[in-house]
Amino acid sequence: MEPNGRRGRHNEDPYSRYPCVVGENAVLSYIKTMDKGLIVHTVIYNAEHKVLIIKRAKVNNVLPEFWDIPGGTLKDGEDPAAGAMREVKEETGLNITDLRLFSEYSNVDAVKNKQFVTLIFAAKYSGGEVVLNPEEHEEYAWIAPEDIGRYKAVAYLPLCLTAFSQYFPE
Repeated sequence: MEPNGRRGRHNEDPYSRYPCVVGENAVLSYIKTMDKGLIVHTVIYNAEHKVLIIKRAKVNNVLPEFWDIPGGTLKDGEDPAAGAMREVKEETGLNITDLRLFSEYSNVDAVKNKQFVTLIFAAKYSGGEVVLNPEEHEEYAWIAPEDIGRYKAVAYLPLCLTAFSQYFPE
């Protein structure tokens, strides 16, 4: 700190980007009281290197009519890989193999006062027919990852599929 009590230009207050709180203790208190959620999603790809996307139903209370990949919240104590496989089966009815973690991201929902950490897996399609629960999803499509821009997709999905294409080239 400079003699006048201000931080130097190179030592900016890292908490200044949080306009609703002031100082380190306030930010730490805000973060400590925030609920946490762990979400898993899976990019399922087939032999033609197309990926499965599913459209959320109109009656879905979270981002209705947006395209996404299978996923959801982990159950308490559930292993993330097991949760990803469970969500794929519940949402699509498909069988998958070679499940591998390849990406993650985190976001804060200020309205819910909750931080979400999302783990994104990739898996090969190994069999079954797509069966959707109409209360959750109403359509599906197998697409080339670069074609996601043609769909009204959830915000993270274009970047996710770009990363998928880099980590899992044809």
